[in-house]
Amino acid sequence: MTHIDSFAPFSLAEDWDNSGLIVGACSASVIKIGVTLDAVPEAVISADKQGCNVLVCHHPLIFRAVKRIDTDEYAGRTIAEALRRNMTIIAAHTNWDKAPGGVNDTLASLLGLSGIEPLGDFGLVGKLPGIMTVKALYEHVMSSWGLSRLDVYAKYILDKVHRVALCGGSGAEFWRLARKMDADIYITADMKYHELIDATRSGLYVAVSEHGEMERASIPELARKISLCGIETAIIDVKALARPLRI
Repeated sequence: MTHIDSFAPFSLAEDWDNSGLIVGACSASVIKIGVTLDAVPEAVISADKQGCNVLVCHHPLIFRAVKRIDTDEYAGRTIAEALRRNMTIIAAHTNWDKAPGGVNDTLASLLGLSGIEPLGDFGLVGKLPGIMTVKALYEHVMSSWGLSRLDVYAKYILDKVHRVALCGGSGAEFWRLARKMDADIYITADMKYHELIDATRSGLYVAVSEHGEMERASIPELARKISLCGIETAIIDVKALARPLRI
């Protein structure tokens, strides 16, 4: 916990967040660490099979006060599996989002952005290595972040873009700031229909990723930073959300 705090201070976490210890005890000895996006039952089981007794996740398993642990639901099953296997679960959520070198910095680095400026408390704005068409940027983002889908809202797909704003996860509220900061395109997740209408009619191109896939791109860097504590660390690559069917 102290090591995570050294590069992603828990003090950075939002008041509504639940970063930190989720299940287990801070006094437990650490043998091997698993790092994953979501603490779902399969992640706990996979981590245990790989010899991990600590699982660090990005998305907290518990957000609000718990009145019951229902093992018919995934959160309850995860807690039960963790307790059964003496697995400690720690969440590094908005503190990892906002930390220097965290989610957004990692996403920007993978795209090769330079001249980075903050976009509110969570996002950032930077310049691509060169001017690209929207289509070329789409391909660059898909490849760099390992995405299976990216919905791009653009009037002309061949238009050129250079200045990119992004916010890992749910960042719909920052599109106006992205426009104000002269971004050509804004990349985030979880934007609603009317937000997309307002943003695109303002002249801003928008690209919307699946929330988890976008943030999953930062998990290898989170694992690397955690491993610097000197304890063996493994990425537990379990996808919580099923991929959409193409029918």
